[in-house]
Amino acid sequence: MAISDRSIISNLKFIYKKEGDHLKGKLKYFQHRDDRDTHIQQRNENGELVRRWVDRGLGESYNEITRNCAQFATSGLMNDVGARTLVLSPQVEFMAAIPPDVRMAIMAELTDSTVERWFEEMRLLQAEYSFVVHKGEVKTDRPDGIEQENKEFLHSHVVLAATTPGFSQERDNYKVYKEQLEILHQVSVEEMEHIWTRELGVERVQELNQDLEDLTAELRRIDLEKSQIIQPEQEVNQRELDETMLELYEATGLEPPEDLLERVYDARLEEATQRDPVQNLRDLGFDIPDDELNPIRDLEDMGFDFSGEAEISEGDLTTSDELEEILEDLRDLGFEIPTEPEIHIEPASSNIPDLDMN
Repeated sequence: MAISDRSIISNLKFIYKKEGDHLKGKLKYFQHRDDRDTHIQQRNENGELVRRWVDRGLGESYNEITRNCAQFATSGLMNDVGARTLVLSPQVEFMAAIPPDVRMAIMAELTDSTVERWFEEMRLLQAEYSFVVHKGEVKTDRPDGIEQENKEFLHSHVVLAATTPGFSQERDNYKVYKEQLEILHQVSVEEMEHIWTRELGVERVQELNQDLEDLTAELRRIDLEKSQIIQPEQEVNQRELDETMLELYEATGLEPPEDLLERVYDARLEEATQRDPVQNLRDLGFDIPDDELNPIRDLEDMGFDFSGEAEISEGDLTTSDELEEILEDLRDLGFEIPTEPEIHIEPASSNIPDLDMN
């Protein structure tokens, strides 16, 4: 029996060249932390630097990798790609089956074999890359009835050059679309099957596969039961249910279904668009007093009604000079108001003459 497709998650993203600071921040995080809360000592008890990166041509520190990524970025695209980042994460129980003293070496071997064979299958020269192996910890408990003896999960973060050594020129761009991603996942599964079978034997891998099938079936059963729960006089909140199920999948190390991810991300996006933008800035740490200037409020104070058409009360406009000052204020606030075409504003009172700017 072949190893399950759900035994490993392989997730690839890219970072634009113009996002150099963002890339450097991610690389620094990879080097200094195993997870969001755990800082990794960079020197041992003898004061020597601890080697974190495995260098395959891209560098062995976040500064060096950042510089090389900029050098090997794509060229000629509308938005040039600065680097690609790959996460390889075996399912928790599969990783726990490997003896503790060789897990780091096995994860490094899986990373190398997956990346190198992926480029072979795409018929491309090997892009330079570097990677770190992280010891993460599952933060979310599994639901009742699903045991989890080991919360540690090993995974690797790979940083790839966005171009490869060229055949006819110095560097060649390469594309990663759906076909290439499917090749990546298939290669990662096959390489994992080869290594795990070698380390554990065919029978043990079959046992792990069956355990994974049983776990997946149990999660689906829980998902179905939760979706059918109806609270008194109130249906269960679908968004809370989706968020809970996403946490369960993350806790088990399994890749969530696409429809679940789409519902969660759509709900988060909808919530973000409905939030007060000023409050969003405060949440990010900006100190914005309640009495800070509000352009909309200022315009409403001038007499503009944003629920319908603009209204200017009697006495607000008496001369073309005053009108021009108001229009200039609106331009300063970001409104696009032409200066040459005809602009006609109907006065609120017949006692105010028409103002026609030509």
